[in-house]
Amino acid sequence: MTALRLLLAAIIVYLPNQQLFRFEFTVKGLNVLNMLFLLSLLLMLAFKPKTRTPAPLKGPFCFFFTVLVWAFLVGIVSDPSEWVNDLTVLKNSIFYMLLFFLFYHGANDMKTVRFLFAVVLFVTFMASFQGLRQALDYGITTYNETRRVSAPFGWHYSNANRAAIFFVIFLPMFASVALFYRSKPLYRLVAAGCLALGVFVVFFTYSRQAYFILALVAFLLSVRRSLFIAAMIAVAVLTFESWAPETAVERVRSTTQQEADRPPRPDAEREQAFDESTESRFIIWSGAAQLFLERPWGIGLNHFKREIGAYVPQYRNMDAHNFYVLINTEAGFLGPVATLVLLFSLWRLGRRVEKVDDSPESRVLGVGFSMAVVAVVFGNIYGSRFLDGDVMGNFWILAGIVARYYTLVRETQAEAARATAPSAASPSRASAPPAWEAGSAGAK
Repeated sequence: MTALRLLLAAIIVYLPNQQLFRFEFTVKGLNVLNMLFLLSLLLMLAFKPKTRTPAPLKGPFCFFFTVLVWAFLVGIVSDPSEWVNDLTVLKNSIFYMLLFFLFYHGANDMKTVRFLFAVVLFVTFMASFQGLRQALDYGITTYNETRRVSAPFGWHYSNANRAAIFFVIFLPMFASVALFYRSKPLYRLVAAGCLALGVFVVFFTYSRQAYFILALVAFLLSVRRSLFIAAMIAVAVLTFESWAPETAVERVRSTTQQEADRPPRPDAEREQAFDESTESRFIIWSGAAQLFLERPWGIGLNHFKREIGAYVPQYRNMDAHNFYVLINTEAGFLGPVATLVLLFSLWRLGRRVEKVDDSPESRVLGVGFSMAVVAVVFGNIYGSRFLDGDVMGNFWILAGIVARYYTLVRETQAEAARATAPSAASPSRASAPPAWEAGSAGAK
């Protein structure tokens, strides 16, 4: 149905570009995304046939949702003073992940799957174009902490790390098209151009984490394509300082700084130290470890910022800057277990799509999505983006699209197998079937 496709496409476009839209509703809790989700769901219920194959990954998703609810309840018991805010965080965390199921059931045919996948790529390209504009406006010859590309999440430099993770999640899809879609040379050329643009923009987010993830994903992808290309990628990474923008090289070098640039310290420590951003993470993580040891069952969803100040006062109200540390602290030991189970299931989905048949399309989607999952895994080591709907919303959508592609291919294969089953019978059966067989066929 065209209306449903357009609504689903509108969700993909709107999610990372909410800064560009200023629609506000007078009803609390009601927003554009809620409306688009509700309208899509109503159209599906009213006009779409029921999906024949249930959505995969229900178990891992439900396990993760259960852990989030547990963390919320623990927080209510320990400190109910901000339970409304905690409930809002719980609602938003689950809501964005439900986009997986909305798009799985909404993409009920292969034409819709291809259309929505193209929209995801188009949105990524447009974000790259916005980032290019920001980079040129800021100037690409001088590094400035307050002039970092943050498209599509506005112009404030505080969103640069979010933008960087957004790009490294979706750029592998362009790389996969460029490397593996051999039957469509024009598509490969366009994808390679979009990939180059996106990588250029990532340099000017000045996210060191994104640099590492891009290098890792590029190497893993190239290994799948050719050992020679993988060797070239490895050489390019090792000679990063000779070809990368000088401002990006300066940013990488700032990860460590000589003690001469810092306040005096004891002689035993007067060697080399991390920059303040990196060092602060280790301090926060040590405070999180104390929280976990005191309450291994969890401190409560959305409670980290409130409680970390008691252990590291200089970083009061700060995020954990690592989702695995955050979920471990807030939800207890089951938090990282549920997260890793879900991530592994998503990665395995990509591998299953890659091997579902021999078509280039399956390899493009399977390999690209697997690498997107790798980017998500590493993107949450130096930041807490897993429950950030603006960044991850289109990833859950992509997962739903990829899952639907897989089940559609399997359904087609099953139908083809049933259609060819009679041909395996002997000629004598085809010419003169026994009476009992004829009777049973008639009953069917």
